[in-house]
Amino acid sequence: MHKLKQITRILITTTIAYLLTLTSAFAAQIAEITLDNGAKVKLNDDFTWEYVILNKPNETVQKSTQTIDTKSVKAPPQSALSTPQLNQQFITQSELLKSTAKDGVKVSILKTKWDDDKLGLQFELTSDSNKHYVLVKLETQFYNDEGQQIKSDNLNVWQATFRLPDTYLRKNETRESRTFWIDGINKAHWKKELMSLKITELESR
Repeated sequence: MHKLKQITRILITTTIAYLLTLTSAFAAQIAEITLDNGAKVKLNDDFTWEYVILNKPNETVQKSTQTIDTKSVKAPPQSALSTPQLNQQFITQSELLKSTAKDGVKVSILKTKWDDDKLGLQFELTSDSNKHYVLVKLETQFYNDEGQQIKSDNLNVWQATFRLPDTYLRKNETRESRTFWIDGINKAHWKKELMSLKITELESR
């Protein structure tokens, strides 16, 4: 709750200052702040916010190359430089990324399980919106225990049945999704269960 109040206060103040200086250009991001717990947050001009979860390019190799003779060290492969790297803050506090919210809908990880080499994910959805949602699309990003991105998937985490209102996600309701099976995750390299969630699309009736 303290985290949400802190973000809301800063978001309102920053947005007012932004609007007072606004010209003809519109920018999605208006500020980047650091919370009391060390996590960085990006504030957007539509009164939304999101964590800054990835290191900037070359940020992860900067410290290791400052005092090393570059003539005696081979450059890292291009694939290593281009692979998204999770910010250390979210490797140690991975629970921050296991839920996401948009327009009154919140999606959280409920259960994870394995069936041989397939990863099973089940989600919990809640809503405090007056809209009746029939579709919730979720983007999931997976990272290994070192924080390197493995893969991403887009899931219809909630999809109501056509013309069956009882299957809609309504205000003050909690729903459990079906289990989604994910390929391509090495169980031995996913012990920390590092992943991030983002709601990308909502459809309502």
